[in-house]
Amino acid sequence: MGSVPSVTAQDALAIARLWHAKATQPVHIRDGENSTWGIELGGRRAILRLTSEAHRTREQLEAELAFVDHVAAGGLTVACGLESLAGQRIVDASRFVANRERTYASAFPRFDGRHFEYYSTDIDQPLFHLWGRTMGRLHALSQGFKAGAEFRRPDWPEDEVAGCYASEVAPDEEALPLRNQLIAWLGAQASEPAHYGMVHGDFERTNFLLQDGSIQVFDFDDCCHHWFCWDIACALWVFRNASREERACFLGWFLEGYCAVREPDTARLARFSDLIRLRTSRSSCTASARRSRQAPRNGSGSSARGAGSGRPGIGDSSCPTSELSRAAKRRRLK
Repeated sequence: MGSVPSVTAQDALAIARLWHAKATQPVHIRDGENSTWGIELGGRRAILRLTSEAHRTREQLEAELAFVDHVAAGGLTVACGLESLAGQRIVDASRFVANRERTYASAFPRFDGRHFEYYSTDIDQPLFHLWGRTMGRLHALSQGFKAGAEFRRPDWPEDEVAGCYASEVAPDEEALPLRNQLIAWLGAQASEPAHYGMVHGDFERTNFLLQDGSIQVFDFDDCCHHWFCWDIACALWVFRNASREERACFLGWFLEGYCAVREPDTARLARFSDLIRLRTSRSSCTASARRSRQAPRNGSGSSARGAGSGRPGIGDSSCPTSELSRAAKRRRLK
């Protein structure tokens, strides 16, 4: 994975002013695959995202914005890219940043709303129905998306995140054999247009907000061409340590919402536990790669993604495949 740009608050402010001359002092949000900052553009709350070219090329960033525009045109509430003062949505900000790779900046509106709360009354049928229905709408719109020849997101085996790249992971790393086995299984599947296309890639709690009975989606940085059921696994992965009965219930509710829009992929949902395990191995491999190259930061207050979030911890990643498969089949469209 590419290095995260080393950005100071002064750097971020200079870059934010490419969008608005009176942009206010940025507030660092986190460093993960990108360096992300909260900014105000003339009183408008926004997000500034700085991306190393080692992580995403300019063409890949343009393709991301094209996909977000497409689903926005289809009626989903998503964070589309904002134009800079020069009329660009992807800006080469390399001159502002001390980074060995080229650095690109983009800005997005910052939605009002709230994240759902773990261990609260949020964790009930209405949330999962809404979540599943919104994802179903996203996948239905994805089927009509035509990627351009010049700007195209990769297929998942070619993507460092979705493909769970392990080039920087020690050969004896515990997660590596499982990762290799699951990648081989998924890679042997022949793609089906009804169940394969552009996915969000990280449609989990931190990347959407609840507002007035709807979901507002953002951070499409991990979007790629993948099995649609991968999106479902990434969304529900955080509940992997819930009881067997709860996991089956959550997925059942999610699929009820999803099936209100489109047919789910019951063939691969029958191996949902393997998708959860692959998502877990991705997290393990990514953490190992980051540890292997970790160096002192520039004092900008960065924090590891997900740290201190209060989410359930890592543990047993198994899921009840028979129950999940039956839940999907019971909810097939008629």
